[in-house]
Amino acid sequence: MQNLSPPARQDYPPVTPSQVDQFQQQGYLILENVLSAAQIERIVGRFEPLFDTQFETGIYPDEWYGRPGLSQPNATRQMTGLWRCDRTLASVTLSPAIARLNASLMGWPAARYGFDACWLKPPAAPPVSFHRNSTYVASLDPASVVTCWIALSHATSAAGTLQIVPGSHHWPSADRIRFLHAPREDYRAPLWQAATAARVDAPQIQSIELSPGSAICFHGQLWHGSDRNQTTHQTRRSLAISTLHPQAKFQPHSDQGFIFSRYRRLETLAMDESYFPILWSQDGYRTPFLADYCGDALVP
Repeated sequence: MQNLSPPARQDYPPVTPSQVDQFQQQGYLILENVLSAAQIERIVGRFEPLFDTQFETGIYPDEWYGRPGLSQPNATRQMTGLWRCDRTLASVTLSPAIARLNASLMGWPAARYGFDACWLKPPAAPPVSFHRNSTYVASLDPASVVTCWIALSHATSAAGTLQIVPGSHHWPSADRIRFLHAPREDYRAPLWQAATAARVDAPQIQSIELSPGSAICFHGQLWHGSDRNQTTHQTRRSLAISTLHPQAKFQPHSDQGFIFSRYRRLETLAMDESYFPILWSQDGYRTPFLADYCGDALVP
């Protein structure tokens, strides 16, 4: 495994009270220069081997969509569960710096790994349906999650960047698990339905434009999606790192655990740290095996 070069933000200061207030009110926070250009180059360099079924650890990902030679050339490529496949990527997605950031915004004393994913959206790639990440952790208690979404290329409106609806994490609306890629209906249809249920007129969609290495952290209840990539030459690349409440456990009965339930042990509702390690905690605890598994790419 190659160690990544020092990040653009070497100190990673704690978030401020005003940043936490903004996150709680609006459901998101934008941070600049989270990763350096050298780090981005190393990260992006690992994607092609992964999508070519070259898994460094020999372990397959949890989800895998958009395979060269099997999918449409303009299909969005997504892979979830990166840390189990590749230790260079694990050194980023398991970093306590990102976990601390996520936990601090949520007001948690610690953060547990939830899922990590890369998104590669080539020219003419279709939209991704509006959804809430909390829907995909509905088999857990609490079903609470926060995501740090890092741009690995210029995330522009034309290239189909992430779109959000500020404040929508406060809506008393429900959602269902759906296939997100290339929806046949309007990719915003789930959002319109949720807004109607929440009695919100004309929800305002905001496109998040980011330079490479910058990030948006957003609440798991925040509605988000993305439009098609309208460019002819630009692939939009991003890395998403989602963390859970440290005390999260499995619900006794749930039919919505298509990712998480495969790691559920029969004799307990506890989440095994072999699969859902503790990444950061205020008291200094971090799941012990991580020290030998991968380095921390975000430590200078």
